[in-house]
Amino acid sequence: MTKSELRSLYSQEMLVEAMIEPSLSSDGWIVEFRHARGGLVPLTDGNGVEQCFGDIDMATENALDVGFHQVRIVDM
Repeated sequence: MTKSELRSLYSQEMLVEAMIEPSLSSDGWIVEFRHARGGLVPLTDGNGVEQCFGDIDMATENALDVGFHQVRIVDM
């Protein structure tokens, strides 16, 4: 989902957690959100492609932009 779609879900209290984890397909970090009904929702661009950030700070900034005040970092 795009950042604006995720902000809408956050304002409806449908997202319960923001997480950052290493990307499995490239060298970088992805941002995912835990949905209140279960499952994970990734941050994507307008074409539905999962966004991958080159450093953890950029990934964190994008997670916080959705509305969360803290982000869990999952290091595999």
